[in-house]
Amino acid sequence: MKRSLLSLPALALAASLLAGCGGSDGSDGKDSAPEPDASAIASADFVSEANQICADGNAEVDSASAELGDAPTEEDVSAFARDVLVPNIQGQHDAIAELGAPEGDQDAVDALLTALQDGIDALTADPTVVSVSPGPFADANAAATELGLTECAG
Repeated sequence: MKRSLLSLPALALAASLLAGCGGSDGSDGKDSAPEPDASAIASADFVSEANQICADGNAEVDSASAELGDAPTEEDVSAFARDVLVPNIQGQHDAIAELGAPEGDQDAVDALLTALQDGIDALTADPTVVSVSPGPFADANAAATELGLTECAG
């Protein structure tokens, strides 16, 4: 299997952020400007933390893939995809989702998480797609690249 297919997974976040609420400022009854979401993660922190999640997950996948040997059978590849890749990638997805999205990047993070989950679902339904190019994570890799998640994009 190609390393790029194995390391694609780790990317993105589906955590919904609560936008600051506008409301009356109490002085003149007019709505005040929405306040920034204090819980939003800084962009640099998001990139750093998500890349670390992916790097850790990729290291686990690389280690497990070494056990496949040089000429794995289709059955071996399917079992690896089902037993190693799917749980690993789902874990990366969930961890990234828990980070939250940087202010202004919610749509991009949602796109990443959706594409990643679509790839996980495709791999779950048919583990042999891991061997097909471009693979089930091509859209997730593109979304990760746009967010600067180099470790997540393969």
